[in-house]
Amino acid sequence: FVSHQTTFHTTFHTLSCPSTEALGGPFIYTVVLLIATTFFWRSPVSAVAIAQMAAGDGVADLAGRRWGQKKWFFSKDKSYAGSAAFVGAATVTSLALVAWLNLAPVNMDLAATLLFISVVCSLVELLPLGDDNWTVPIAGGLLAYSL
Repeated sequence: FVSHQTTFHTTFHTLSCPSTEALGGPFIYTVVLLIATTFFWRSPVSAVAIAQMAAGDGVADLAGRRWGQKKWFFSKDKSYAGSAAFVGAATVTSLALVAWLNLAPVNMDLAATLLFISVVCSLVELLPLGDDNWTVPIAGGLLAYSL
């Protein structure tokens, strides 16, 4: 007989990341989602901030690990491939969320604005300004405030 608590405890401690990491990225990610949905429910601010963080930063990490041999001269951890993937994924996801939730008229101006926001957020992600799980959605949300 093995209790669920014992199984969870054993599983949690056998993960490859340190337990302190749970208070880093995943915790910040959850707080950002909570703030975005609580204060900006059904607004372009929330949709764009979440898309920049989730799709942009997430896909940048995957692409950077897979195709990121060529690094930026000022950052040994960030690659051209990751940055390009960030911009592409963040732009498409932002546009898709705004359209799906009917938050703004979908046209070329919106697409260009979201592309601009994604480029700026990818630059914010490159800079050592703190945890990008905070800085990227804040930048995206502030820039999307005008939509």
